Amino acid sequence: MSNSEKKIDFKNETYIHNARLLSKQGKWFKDDKSRFVLFRGVNFASRSKLPPYLPIVSLDKNNISENELDEEIKKMAVHLDRLKHLGLNIVRLLIIWKGLEPSPNPDVDKNLLPEGEKYLNLMRKVIDALYARHLFVILDFHQDIAHEIFGGDGFPDWALAIDEKHQLPQQSKTNNKIWAASYNLNKTVKNTLKSFWLNDLTNIHTGLKHFPVRSHLEKTIGLTAKFFRDSGSSSASSDENGHPAIIGIEPFNEPHPVGIDKIHFEADLLKQFYFNVLSEIRKYDSKLFLFIEPRVDWSVFSAEEKNKPSLRSSLSLHGFDLSRFDLRQFLKIGDMNLIRTPVDGDIDKRGLMDSPREINSYLPLESDFPESFRSRGIFAFHYYDVRALGSSMLKIPKSISQYKYDWPKVYRQLLEGAKKRGLIPFITEFGGSYDSEQIREYMNLLFVQIESHLLNSTYWNYDLYHTDEGKDNWNLENFSLLGSNRLPRNIDVVARPYPMLSSAEPSLLSFDIDSKYAIIILDGVVVESPTIIYIPFHLHYSPIFYVWATSNEIKWDKENQLLVWYPSRNRTKNQIIIGIHPELHMKSIPDESRRLLEDTRYINKFQ
Repeated sequence: MSNSEKKIDFKNETYIHNARLLSKQGKWFKDDKSRFVLFRGVNFASRSKLPPYLPIVSLDKNNISENELDEEIKKMAVHLDRLKHLGLNIVRLLIIWKGLEPSPNPDVDKNLLPEGEKYLNLMRKVIDALYARHLFVILDFHQDIAHEIFGGDGFPDWALAIDEKHQLPQQSKTNNKIWAASYNLNKTVKNTLKSFWLNDLTNIHTGLKHFPVRSHLEKTIGLTAKFFRDSGSSSASSDENGHPAIIGIEPFNEPHPVGIDKIHFEADLLKQFYFNVLSEIRKYDSKLFLFIEPRVDWSVFSAEEKNKPSLRSSLSLHGFDLSRFDLRQFLKIGDMNLIRTPVDGDIDKRGLMDSPREINSYLPLESDFPESFRSRGIFAFHYYDVRALGSSMLKIPKSISQYKYDWPKVYRQLLEGAKKRGLIPFITEFGGSYDSEQIREYMNLLFVQIESHLLNSTYWNYDLYHTDEGKDNWNLENFSLLGSNRLPRNIDVVARPYPMLSSAEPSLLSFDIDSKYAIIILDGVVVESPTIIYIPFHLHYSPIFYVWATSNEIKWDKENQLLVWYPSRNRTKNQIIIGIHPELHMKSIPDESRRLLEDTRYINKFQ
């Protein structure tokens, strides 16, 4: 049957309508039609770090009613629509513990506080607005250095570990570009997080002694799952057992060991936390995926060096005497002896900001996970190249050529972390600062890695309230895809062709932003339902594009920018090529694709 004769049920074939129908097969999500699913999205982000901890609230408000939120969502409709137009299908949505449990919940085994229910009712409106645009949601229980008073976010006031030796600062810290240094330098931050991981909190301001603080978050996460199981979706058809938009829960953003032995931290404390969270969620919901993160610094330093007791030890780090290294001075102005790359000279003396020789996590391996986790488990990791962050703060030009050399090895190791645990790999944070000189090239190279490793991903970030003065309005970070007045920034780098749903397993995804060639190769048995490919027509392919493929059953849904392709069920290797020229330019075609060209023919042009 030709592509003009094939009848396609667009409504049921082109979108997944319920996240609860997703399953896990090896390193892949699968839909209910046995198609391989790729997720590409953004973090809906920085505004949520400030009261009232929602992503759609004007900066001048610390509180908002349901009616006011409805109005703000309507005002932001075009910017929410843009997410769908960019081909995105998922959002990592920040949830703040302080919004859920502003005071210790005496009934935490059974019910949320009224404040928590109010907060989640507001958040549900945001989720409904995203779901109406075919966007799924990861609930990310977010924190950075624990609390606003340190310049961070996340923890309730009562969860701070305060005693005679660990006091609060006189006033909140704001606009601190080196906020992450507090994990190592701020004694109260370290004490708060250490008390959390050890589940033993003392707060002399609230009269809490040896309080099970970690258990409260674990149980609150479970009650959040219960809330969405019971409430479903207020504006769309919902599964009675949960909101159809919510894929899963990421229970802790960027867990830091704060001086705890790193092996003990991951192998024991972090493992127990994740297992407890899973147990709490499963009391109410058997379908949600659990997104677990390794310790935050696992991708920065080699495992061997990072497990040494301290940066200030007399041991050397790749040939440097760290007894002479002033961390405070480095974070303020940069220690140029340590901002190096192997091409600078002696490769035996590697710099603090070189790509790591080894990336290793001590989280449990596949055999140590219960089946209930293995069947719904996601290995969620972040990657920010330390050299790039340093170059943006210190105004040092990025070494794009060096990243091209280093990153394939780095990303292979990141994926190996998921493979060792039998989990789906998902990079839930990556991005670049607009304070950098080569942000566009840097972003494109990041997405090349996402494509070449066939990664699920959520970019940091998409913020609706960026300003010239405050930037992303959190510690002067400048990452948002929306600039001042919500003007898009480099969104054509983010909007790239990719198979949202694949009839067989993707083995190659390639997009050249200059030539516009997009190539997808599928391996293995082809299922009956079609492959759905997002085509960024308005940003890359207007007014016309050309398609070559190993089968001719193709339909173009211009309104939604979706190419519907039925790969040949008689082949175990299928290919599709999309381009803007009527002939193929061989220099732009990778070797894997060239080997299939004999069976790949021109199909049609679309406009």
